[in-house]
Amino acid sequence: MSYITEGLKPELALRYFEDLCAIPHNSGDEAAVVSYLQQFAEEHELWCRVDEARNVVIKKPATPGYENSPTVMLQGHTDMVCVKLPGVEHDFAKDPLTLQLKDGVLTASGTTLGADDGTAVAHMLALLSDDSYEHPALECVFTSMEEIGLIGAMKLDTGDLQAQYLIAMDSGAGREDVTTVSCAGGLVLDIRRQPQWEPVDGGLLTLTIEGLLGGHSAMAIDRQRGNAIKLMGRILHDMAAVSPLRIASLRGGSKMNAIAADAVAVVCAEDPAAAGAAARATAAAIKEELSTSDAGFTFTCTDGGGEQKALTADCTAALIDLLYLLPDGVRAMSMDMPGLVVASSNVGVLTVGEDEILVRDFVRSAEDSLRDLIGGEIDRLCALLGFAVTVDAKFSGWKFDPNSRLRALATDLYQRTFARQMELNAVHGGMEIGEFKAKMPHLDIVSFAPDCGNPHTPEEYLNIQSFDNIYRFLQLLLTEIAHQH
Repeated sequence: MSYITEGLKPELALRYFEDLCAIPHNSGDEAAVVSYLQQFAEEHELWCRVDEARNVVIKKPATPGYENSPTVMLQGHTDMVCVKLPGVEHDFAKDPLTLQLKDGVLTASGTTLGADDGTAVAHMLALLSDDSYEHPALECVFTSMEEIGLIGAMKLDTGDLQAQYLIAMDSGAGREDVTTVSCAGGLVLDIRRQPQWEPVDGGLLTLTIEGLLGGHSAMAIDRQRGNAIKLMGRILHDMAAVSPLRIASLRGGSKMNAIAADAVAVVCAEDPAAAGAAARATAAAIKEELSTSDAGFTFTCTDGGGEQKALTADCTAALIDLLYLLPDGVRAMSMDMPGLVVASSNVGVLTVGEDEILVRDFVRSAEDSLRDLIGGEIDRLCALLGFAVTVDAKFSGWKFDPNSRLRALATDLYQRTFARQMELNAVHGGMEIGEFKAKMPHLDIVSFAPDCGNPHTPEEYLNIQSFDNIYRFLQLLLTEIAHQH
C-alpha cells in the first residue's frame, strides 16, 4: 500500500491512520477494524481481547524496570460518522476514503475523514508497536459505536483492567492545547399518557410560537433562550385561569437534545375573547423577558383551527400542569469552574397524537447523583399528574476534579515542551469518559487530541504537525509517568 503521508512525521502513526482510512468503520460496522486490530496484536505478540460489542483491548507490558509504575489506559473509539457531499459516489461499507494532503492538512475527498476518532486509534497502535521510549504498562481500549450513543463504552467489561490513569483521546475540543476536564452524563425520559377525546363545540383558537433561537441543549442551555414548549405551557396555564380550556392539538420541538424553537397549539376555549387576551398578555411579558437573550420570539393567536375533537377537560388540565411544572434549563452550576453548567434539563419534544401524548425530556449532569435526583423529581411529578415515565437512555458523567495529579502533570509537561499553556475545557455534553469513570471511579483522567476541525462533515481535516506534536507529547507523558514512580 502506498501512503500519501510518506516521509512525514510521525511516520508510524500516520501509516496506521491511513490503514484505518482504507477500512470501513461506520458506527455499528466495525467488524473489519476489529479484525485489523486482532491481527496487529497477534503480529506484535500482545495480549488482546474482543467482546460482543466489538470493543477491543490490547495490553503492552511496561518497559523493563518500570513494572511498578502505575498502569496507564489509553482510549479512543473505532467508529466514524459517515457523511458525503451530494453527488459524491462513495460506499462507506466497502470503499476506502480518498485522502488529500495540502499545506500540511489532511482531508478526504468529498467525505468525512474520520479523524474523530481515527487519530486516537493510530496513536495507540504506534505507541504499542514503538519500543523507542520508556513507558509503564499500557492498556489500550478501542471502543465501538461511540457516535451513536456511547454504546461500546457502556457495554465494556472493565474487570480485567488495572489502570490508575486514563488518557482519553477524543477530547472534542479540536485543539491540541485544550484539555477537556469534565463532561455530562445523561438521562433521556419518555413521558406518556393515553389521551381522552371528546367532540369540539366551537371557540377554537390557534396559538403559534416562532422565532426562537433554539440550540443544542448541551452548548446553549445556559444562554437563557426560550423553550417554545415551556412557553406554550405558561401561556396555556394563564389562558386556563380565565376560561375553561381544552386542547385540540399541540406539538413543539423536534429533537430531545435541542431547545425547542417552535410550538403550535389549537385550543377550544369557553370564552375565546378572554382566553385570547390572556394569551397575548402573557406573550407580551415573555417578549420583554427575552428581549436580550432571544429577541426573535413571536406569538400569534388567531380564531379558528379546523379540529373536530379535543382532549377532555381533565386530560387538558393534566397536560397543561405538566408543561407548566416540568423543570427546564440550568439546575446547578460548578463551584470549581466558573461558568460551567453541572446539571440541566431540557423539555425537547412534545406531540399530542391520536393514541398517545408524548413528551421527551433530556436531563444532563456531570454528577450522576444530580442526574438521578432531577430524574426522580420528574418521575414523581408525572405520577401525580397521571403520566408514565420510561428511561430511553442513561449514561454517566465525569465531574471536574480540581486535584487531578495526572492533569497537573500533563499540563505542566505541555507547557515545558511547547512553551504554551493548555487551556481547561469543560463540556456539558456526553463523552465516553463518563462511562469509564463510573466503571472505574478511582481513575485519574486527562483528555486531549490533535488539531482537527469540522467533525461529522465532508470538510473534516487533520493538522499533520499537530498530530506529530501529540504523538511526541504522549511518549513524553508516558515516560514521565514511568519515571515518577
